[in-house]
Amino acid sequence: MIIRSVCASPIDGLLLPIKGCAPLSPLVIKASAGTLFKTTILRCESLPQTLTDFAAQNTDVCVLKGDAQTVIGDYNPKGSVIYVLGNETEGVSTEVEKTASTAIKIPMYNGVESLNVAVTAALLAFRHTI
Repeated sequence: MIIRSVCASPIDGLLLPIKGCAPLSPLVIKASAGTLFKTTILRCESLPQTLTDFAAQNTDVCVLKGDAQTVIGDYNPKGSVIYVLGNETEGVSTEVEKTASTAIKIPMYNGVESLNVAVTAALLAFRHTI
């Protein structure tokens, strides 16, 4: 579902570490409704190192954290940005968080603690077009 949202949005692509995320299997192809073949997907060996490399090229590395001070609506990147989504249980790893120049949150109401990662990805993918 994340791949489908990224493909349908103006986002340039999806960065996936080789280890630590779901393999690009037939099930993923089916869930993406075939958009896997239309989306730019970059694979990397080490997500922290790859994020550090992008940051050195003036790309803002932005992590989502429930306790961040900046809310999503107040964040206006000036150039290229990579949004880093953690897993739904642990969030973003400490090692990845250290590479970030920005942390944002999606405000939660009515006692809801977090959103599904696919929903969060869709919100981010379309936040500048809505």
